[in-house]
Amino acid sequence: MHHAEINSNSALAPWLELNLQQFPPDYGDQLSSHLPMALHALHSLGADEPRMRAFFDRYTRRFEGMPAPTSALVPKDWLAVRGDFSAYSGLRCFFERALAEQGADALLRRALPELLPGVSAVAFHGLIRLAHAVQGGHQGELAAALAYWASRWQLLPAPPQLSGVSSLSLGEWSARLVSEATGWRSDAPLIFLRMMEASARPLYAELAGGVLPAAPSLQLRVSELAGLALDYYLHSGNFTVLHMITGLRSMRVLAPWLPNDAAFQAQAQQILMQAFVAAYMAGRVQRRDLPSPEPTLNWLDLAAAATRAEDDHAIKLVHACRDEWAFYGDSRYLQAAAMALR
Repeated sequence: MHHAEINSNSALAPWLELNLQQFPPDYGDQLSSHLPMALHALHSLGADEPRMRAFFDRYTRRFEGMPAPTSALVPKDWLAVRGDFSAYSGLRCFFERALAEQGADALLRRALPELLPGVSAVAFHGLIRLAHAVQGGHQGELAAALAYWASRWQLLPAPPQLSGVSSLSLGEWSARLVSEATGWRSDAPLIFLRMMEASARPLYAELAGGVLPAAPSLQLRVSELAGLALDYYLHSGNFTVLHMITGLRSMRVLAPWLPNDAAFQAQAQQILMQAFVAAYMAGRVQRRDLPSPEPTLNWLDLAAAATRAEDDHAIKLVHACRDEWAFYGDSRYLQAAAMALR
């Protein structure tokens, strides 16, 4: 991270600050607050001050009657309280101190490898919030994002490592996932709960368990899976697949702070494959024909439309698609962004 970036988004900072002072990180039954993520996305897409205020005022109605976060006991060992949501406030204080002492770079290098195995928690929102926080450059929000991911941290069970199985190409692997996932569905209310149920199925054991050989690097695997998730979304408009796109973007943004050694890179790919398979199965995806492409799409119009959108998921997806398009150059991201705004 360029250290100049930490305070660069001065127009965004007051909104993130207000959110941190007044509102909890989720509401209802483990529904993640999208407020800090959507504020960063809106700011990046060019929303002006009145639009930021209107969005903030409307979104925060869902927290009515909920207490503001309070300071709490700071854990000595944050790893010991991973997955304990009651420790959120203490973890936030812990990470604020660690940030002040170590700086963002060093803290991310330490914390990310410990958080990554729980990447699926709250439907990737720990990961997604952290990527927005890194790009938004606000220290308090960075600490809160780390605390949120740590406090909601949950593991998917690792599939048995299948020995002696024939290895599949990426295309074959994806085709198997798409065709065989349609034979199973879960009615659990939350994406993560459906992912947990998916992880008990034979299809998960097979496709998450190593029939797709590891890529040379985590970044390469992330780019391959991003291409698949984009295709799945264009063929479905599915809500869970939307989280796969924003999650994979976040993984790409945060990957530079992960260890480069081969063993960790292979382990990280394995974690990602498990999350990808479980999420697709959890999505109850109904595939349909591709919509006919709209020839006149451009990012200027799409970004402007997204800043006027009421739906926080649409705002975040347009932001993610523009970001991924800028990185990968895949024009299908224009179509996906337009679909999200329909």
